[in-house]
Amino acid sequence: MPGEPEHMGFPCRELAQYEEGLNVQVLQESFEDVLGDLPEQILSHLLATKLKAQGQTLSKRDQGRIVRHILAGNTVPVKLREWQFWKKGEPITLAFTAEDLARIGHIADTVTEKLPEIIDSAAVNVASDLLSTLKKRWSRELGRQKKELDGFRRRLEERWGPGIGLLRMLLTISREFGESLNQETRARPSDGSRYRVEVLTRLHARGCQVVEEILALLSTGLADGAMARWRTLHEVTVVALFISKHGEGLSERYFLHQYVESKKAATKYAVCYERLGHDALAPEEAKLIDERYDAVIARYGADFRTDYGWASEALGNRNPNFDALEASVGLDHWRAHYRMAGHNVHANPKGAFFKLGLLDETNMLLAGPSNAGLADPGHSAAVSLDQLSSALLVLQTTFDNLVALRTMLLLEREIGEAFFDADQRLKEDEVSYQDAQ
Repeated sequence: MPGEPEHMGFPCRELAQYEEGLNVQVLQESFEDVLGDLPEQILSHLLATKLKAQGQTLSKRDQGRIVRHILAGNTVPVKLREWQFWKKGEPITLAFTAEDLARIGHIADTVTEKLPEIIDSAAVNVASDLLSTLKKRWSRELGRQKKELDGFRRRLEERWGPGIGLLRMLLTISREFGESLNQETRARPSDGSRYRVEVLTRLHARGCQVVEEILALLSTGLADGAMARWRTLHEVTVVALFISKHGEGLSERYFLHQYVESKKAATKYAVCYERLGHDALAPEEAKLIDERYDAVIARYGADFRTDYGWASEALGNRNPNFDALEASVGLDHWRAHYRMAGHNVHANPKGAFFKLGLLDETNMLLAGPSNAGLADPGHSAAVSLDQLSSALLVLQTTFDNLVALRTMLLLEREIGEAFFDADQRLKEDEVSYQDAQ
């Protein structure tokens, strides 16, 4: 939309430079950790050399005790439990001259100065050779992976295909329903519901696109990703039902709240654009963003500035959140599912340890597709798509539209049964497999 900050992607060159800077910082910190032990390493080597010159040996443990004793600045003799290195009951005397100490300092300084450069240069050369070798072998490896994935997807289709196919059928019906209703409502004379038509049809279209993404993830065995996308579908559905319930005034508030979001985006952009090698917003663009923001705040008040400020008046809440919207439309019973879906959206600990794609809590690390866990996101997507489609009914309540919604509802139940059956068969097969081991 006009006034939205543009060119917010990351140009490859600037991003590469930025990320390279971060990598250099990490490497530097690693070098510093290694170099922190350098004096101890050098003194250990010198101690071993002097012992060898006298025909003596000492355990690494005791060598370490002596080195730490010296580096701590102690001048009293160090007592060791093992005395086998004495000759005829006489202790060994090791003298560290000023020349030895100077040598230690010189080696430490030289290595400290040169080691990062040496290691980095070696790493670059090795990485370049390794990448060249990997590229030569990649064609064969890519063919092997494709063959493996093809087999996996055939097996997944055999098990989950009926449910996935019915969900695509539901999406097709809902999409056609939304398209027909959108054309009819925009063709008729305005009845004072301009914003509600605009908002609800756009939310429905967005929801259909999210279901398409869910289907893509289900078809490739990525249950956790599909559940994460359902979370977005659920949010879109809740907002659509809430707007459908409260009418044109709220629809206008929702429509105009995009100017608040543009202002927030511009503020964030102003903080980071230089580090990313971008240009500042053009003065006229920044001015337009500010003017629109000031206008909507002046019209609706300070509460409009919050993330859900557009819903504050309808909810009677100065700082509402998504939970309040969810409860208002009677979908708060999805709270547990919504939270579970969030595990794979955020970097919280549960997301690292809980996976829908695993049949049970095991020590296996799931780093790719799986044949398990598709029932929850598949059926949840069908339910939410039906609910989202029903939000459009307020725009045009006709017998045909009622029939379409009833048809989708019947299909949604079949989808749930298909996914449930596939899930049960998978669990039974897994039990049989474990018993056979």
